Amino acid sequence: MITDNYINMCEMAIEIQNSWKPEIHDWCTDPDGDYSILYSIGDAMRKNPTRWNKWLPTLEQLFEMVGDYRKQIDRPFLSLMVMKKYKYKSMQELVLNAVMEIKYNKLWNGKSWEVIK
Repeated sequence: MITDNYINMCEMAIEIQNSWKPEIHDWCTDPDGDYSILYSIGDAMRKNPTRWNKWLPTLEQLFEMVGDYRKQIDRPFLSLMVMKKYKYKSMQELVLNAVMEIKYNKLWNGKSWEVIK
């Protein structure tokens, strides 16, 4: 489920946005803040995908970011405590939080990404 909080989390996850290589059928936001599926990709989009759009990775894409996530499955499940604390409303929010923790040592504090000390 794409929630307003997930959109905000994705937009503020600069590392995730910078890694985006647009593909047909990716979910993204448009300049008006609405979200949709990409049905075509022009040269401008390929060169600078986040200029007008922000990527909203699917659960599958999020799991792909951490490679063999089965080796790290305990870490995402530990994030269930974080999910409860910050009242995440979707699995996308939870898994994005886990990806950011695993790859970038950051956690969502409810408003922004914070480096874990």
